[in-house]
Amino acid sequence: MERLDKVFFGANQLSLLSDTFERAEPMGMKQHHPEVFHKITILLKQDDDGYPPVAAESLWGIKQGETTYIVDNTPYYIYGLSKGDLIDTRQENNELIATVVIQQGGHSTLRVFAENAQDKANIIKTLQQLGAHCSVTHSLSLFSVDIAPECRFEPIDAYLCSIADDDQIAYEDACLQHHGIDFARQSQCSSLASLPRMTH
Repeated sequence: MERLDKVFFGANQLSLLSDTFERAEPMGMKQHHPEVFHKITILLKQDDDGYPPVAAESLWGIKQGETTYIVDNTPYYIYGLSKGDLIDTRQENNELIATVVIQQGGHSTLRVFAENAQDKANIIKTLQQLGAHCSVTHSLSLFSVDIAPECRFEPIDAYLCSIADDDQIAYEDACLQHHGIDFARQSQCSSLASLPRMTH
Protein backbone atom coordinates (compact mmCIF):
# COMPACT_ATOMS: atom_id res chain seq x y z
CA MET A 1 0.00 0.00 0.00
CA GLU A 2 1.54 3.32 -1.10
CA ARG A 3 2.10 6.07 1.45
CA LEU A 4 -0.61 8.75 1.33
CA ASP A 5 1.91 11.59 1.19
CA LYS A 6 3.45 10.15 -1.98
CA VAL A 7 0.05 10.14 -3.67
CA PHE A 8 -1.63 13.32 -2.48
CA PHE A 9 0.65 15.77 -0.71
CA GLY A 10 2.59 17.95 -3.11
CA ALA A 11 5.09 20.59 -2.03
CA ASN A 12 2.49 23.38 -1.85
CA GLN A 13 0.14 21.36 0.36
CA LEU A 14 2.94 20.29 2.69
CA SER A 15 4.12 23.89 2.97
CA LEU A 16 0.59 24.97 3.91
CA LEU A 17 0.30 22.23 6.53
CA SER A 18 3.73 23.07 7.95
CA ASP A 19 2.72 26.72 8.31
CA THR A 20 -0.47 25.67 10.06
CA PHE A 21 1.01 23.16 12.55
CA GLU A 22 4.42 23.26 14.15
CA ARG A 23 3.36 20.09 15.87
CA ALA A 24 0.19 18.05 16.00
CA GLU A 25 -1.47 18.58 19.36
CA PRO A 26 -3.61 15.91 21.07
CA MET A 27 -7.32 15.85 20.36
CA GLY A 28 -9.60 16.87 23.25
CA MET A 29 -8.82 18.30 26.66
CA LYS A 30 -7.99 16.23 29.74
CA GLN A 31 -8.48 18.94 32.36
CA HIS A 32 -10.37 17.03 35.03
CA HIS A 33 -7.60 14.64 36.13
CA PRO A 34 -4.20 16.30 35.44
CA GLU A 35 -2.56 13.81 37.82
CA VAL A 36 -3.66 10.97 35.52
CA PHE A 37 -3.58 12.41 31.99
CA HIS A 38 -0.29 13.71 30.63
CA LYS A 39 0.73 15.06 27.25
CA ILE A 40 3.32 12.81 25.58
CA THR A 41 5.45 14.02 22.66
CA ILE A 42 6.46 11.65 19.87
CA LEU A 43 9.32 12.92 17.71
CA LEU A 44 8.85 12.30 13.98
CA LYS A 45 11.30 11.92 11.13
CA GLN A 46 10.46 13.95 8.05
CA ASP A 47 11.37 12.59 4.63
CA ASP A 48 12.97 14.50 1.75
CA ASP A 49 9.54 15.78 0.68
CA GLY A 50 8.85 17.25 4.12
CA TYR A 51 6.32 14.65 5.23
CA PRO A 52 4.92 14.49 7.81
CA PRO A 53 4.33 18.27 7.91
CA VAL A 54 5.18 18.35 11.63
CA ALA A 55 8.34 17.48 13.54
CA ALA A 56 6.45 16.08 16.51
CA GLU A 57 2.98 14.93 17.51
CA SER A 58 1.52 15.01 21.02
CA LEU A 59 -0.86 12.44 22.45
CA TRP A 60 -2.63 12.04 25.77
CA GLY A 61 -1.23 9.34 28.03
CA ILE A 62 -2.73 7.73 31.15
CA LYS A 63 -0.04 7.34 33.79
CA GLN A 64 0.73 3.72 34.72
CA GLY A 65 4.15 3.77 36.37
CA GLU A 66 6.94 6.23 37.07
CA THR A 67 7.66 6.76 33.36
CA THR A 68 5.08 4.60 31.59
CA TYR A 69 1.76 5.61 30.03
CA ILE A 70 -1.10 4.11 28.03
CA VAL A 71 -1.87 6.11 24.88
CA ASP A 72 -5.40 7.50 25.20
CA ASN A 73 -6.13 8.91 21.74
CA THR A 74 -5.52 8.07 18.09
CA PRO A 75 -2.36 9.35 16.33
CA TYR A 76 -2.59 11.47 13.21
CA TYR A 77 0.89 11.16 11.68
CA ILE A 78 2.64 8.53 13.80
CA TYR A 79 3.32 5.05 12.44
CA GLY A 80 3.46 1.92 14.61
CA LEU A 81 1.50 3.31 17.57
CA SER A 82 -2.19 3.03 18.44
CA LYS A 83 -4.56 4.00 21.20
CA GLY A 84 -4.19 1.57 24.11
CA ASP A 85 -0.46 0.94 23.64
CA LEU A 86 1.84 1.08 26.67
CA ILE A 87 4.87 3.33 26.13
CA ASP A 88 7.91 4.42 28.11
CA THR A 89 9.05 8.04 28.27
CA ARG A 90 11.88 10.33 29.30
CA GLN A 91 11.85 13.92 30.58
CA GLU A 92 13.42 16.52 28.30
CA ASN A 93 13.03 20.31 28.64
CA ASN A 94 9.87 19.90 30.76
CA GLU A 95 8.33 17.57 28.16
CA LEU A 96 7.59 13.87 28.27
CA ILE A 97 9.19 12.29 25.19
CA ALA A 98 8.08 8.80 24.13
CA THR A 99 11.01 6.41 23.76
CA VAL A 100 9.67 2.89 23.14
CA VAL A 101 6.48 0.86 22.79
CA ILE A 102 6.48 -1.59 25.69
CA GLN A 103 3.28 -3.46 24.88
CA GLN A 104 0.63 -3.18 22.20
CA GLY A 105 -3.00 -2.87 23.25
CA GLY A 106 -4.62 -4.53 20.23
CA HIS A 107 -5.97 -1.45 18.39
CA SER A 108 -5.26 -0.90 14.69
CA THR A 109 -4.97 2.56 13.16
CA LEU A 110 -5.67 3.57 9.56
CA ARG A 111 -5.43 6.97 7.88
CA VAL A 112 -7.94 8.10 5.28
CA PHE A 113 -7.70 10.92 2.73
CA ALA A 114 -10.94 12.26 1.24
CA GLU A 115 -10.65 15.36 -0.94
CA ASN A 116 -14.38 16.07 -1.08
CA ALA A 117 -16.05 17.18 2.16
CA GLN A 118 -19.24 15.23 1.47
CA ASP A 119 -17.26 12.09 0.66
CA LYS A 120 -15.38 12.56 3.91
CA ALA A 121 -18.61 12.88 5.92
CA ASN A 122 -20.11 9.80 4.26
CA ILE A 123 -16.99 7.73 4.88
CA ILE A 124 -16.85 8.73 8.54
CA LYS A 125 -20.53 7.83 8.99
CA THR A 126 -20.02 4.38 7.44
CA LEU A 127 -16.86 3.70 9.45
CA GLN A 128 -18.68 4.59 12.65
CA GLN A 129 -21.50 2.23 11.70
CA LEU A 130 -18.87 -0.49 11.28
CA GLY A 131 -17.62 0.16 14.81
CA ALA A 132 -14.58 2.35 14.16
CA HIS A 133 -13.80 5.67 15.82
CA CYS A 134 -12.61 8.58 13.64
CA SER A 135 -10.41 11.46 14.80
CA VAL A 136 -11.20 14.41 12.55
CA THR A 137 -9.86 17.90 11.99
CA HIS A 138 -12.45 19.74 9.91
CA SER A 139 -9.90 21.83 7.99
CA LEU A 140 -7.97 18.76 6.81
CA SER A 141 -8.87 16.11 4.24
CA LEU A 142 -6.88 13.58 6.26
CA PHE A 143 -8.32 11.80 9.30
CA SER A 144 -7.33 8.84 11.43
CA VAL A 145 -9.36 5.72 12.19
CA ASP A 146 -9.14 3.71 15.41
CA ILE A 147 -10.26 0.08 15.24
CA ALA A 148 -10.60 -1.37 18.74
CA PRO A 149 -9.64 -5.00 19.46
CA GLU A 150 -13.29 -6.07 19.74
CA CYS A 151 -14.13 -4.49 16.38
CA ARG A 152 -13.63 -6.56 13.20
CA PHE A 153 -10.88 -5.23 10.95
CA GLU A 154 -11.90 -7.01 7.75
CA PRO A 155 -15.21 -5.21 7.00
CA ILE A 156 -13.60 -1.81 7.56
CA ASP A 157 -10.62 -2.68 5.39
CA ALA A 158 -12.87 -4.11 2.66
CA TYR A 159 -15.07 -1.00 2.66
CA LEU A 160 -12.14 1.40 2.36
CA CYS A 161 -10.56 -0.75 -0.35
CA SER A 162 -13.84 -0.69 -2.32
CA ILE A 163 -14.07 3.13 -2.38
CA ALA A 164 -10.37 4.05 -2.71
CA ASP A 165 -9.59 5.39 -6.18
CA ASP A 166 -6.09 6.84 -5.57
CA ASP A 167 -7.43 10.17 -6.76
CA GLN A 168 -10.09 11.61 -4.48
CA ILE A 169 -10.08 8.90 -1.81
CA ALA A 170 -7.24 6.81 -0.41
CA TYR A 171 -6.19 5.14 2.83
CA GLU A 172 -3.07 3.72 4.40
CA ASP A 173 -1.98 1.50 7.28
CA ALA A 174 -0.57 3.37 10.25
CA CYS A 175 -0.49 0.55 12.81
CA LEU A 176 -1.82 -2.98 12.35
CA GLN A 177 -2.47 -5.08 15.46
CA HIS A 178 -5.49 -7.21 14.57
CA HIS A 179 -5.00 -10.93 13.99
CA GLY A 180 -5.35 -12.37 10.51
CA ILE A 181 -3.83 -9.47 8.56
CA ASP A 182 -1.43 -10.50 5.80
CA PHE A 183 2.10 -10.84 7.22
CA ALA A 184 3.76 -8.91 4.39
CA ARG A 185 1.34 -6.04 4.92
CA GLN A 186 2.01 -6.02 8.65
CA SER A 187 5.77 -6.10 8.06
CA GLN A 188 5.63 -3.19 5.64
CA CYS A 189 3.64 -1.15 8.14
CA SER A 190 5.97 -2.05 11.02
CA SER A 191 9.00 -0.96 8.99
CA LEU A 192 7.69 2.63 9.09
CA ALA A 193 7.29 2.72 12.90
CA SER A 194 8.01 6.08 14.52
CA LEU A 195 9.02 4.37 17.79
CA PRO A 196 10.96 1.18 18.42
CA ARG A 197 9.06 -1.70 19.97
CA MET A 198 10.48 -3.44 23.02
CA THR A 199 11.32 -7.08 22.41
CA HIS A 200 10.71 -9.41 25.35
